[in-house]
Amino acid sequence: MPLVCRYQELMKVSSKLSLFDLRKLNAALPVPSPGKGKVKLLILGASDDFIVDAKGLQETSRFYNVQPVCVSGVAHDMMLDSLWEKGAQILLFWLRDFDEVA
Repeated sequence: MPLVCRYQELMKVSSKLSLFDLRKLNAALPVPSPGKGKVKLLILGASDDFIVDAKGLQETSRFYNVQPVCVSGVAHDMMLDSLWEKGAQILLFWLRDFDEVA
């Protein structure tokens, strides 16, 4: 059994509830901006993401006025991808930079 199929089966068994209802999410959009300088954000996307595509990543980054970071060769659920360390390294670098500024 391929690794992806194995994880899909494990995820199906772990919860019978959906994580969120996209209809409710869409009804709540757009959300208000947090205000300039109030929150430090990392807009992180993945090149092989079929849930939040490149256009969605760009729209999000424009909304928050933050330069996005796109991890190449990784899918939407980065933490489950075999190349998860690529996203983790970016996040770690961002957190260290954030810690130095604070």
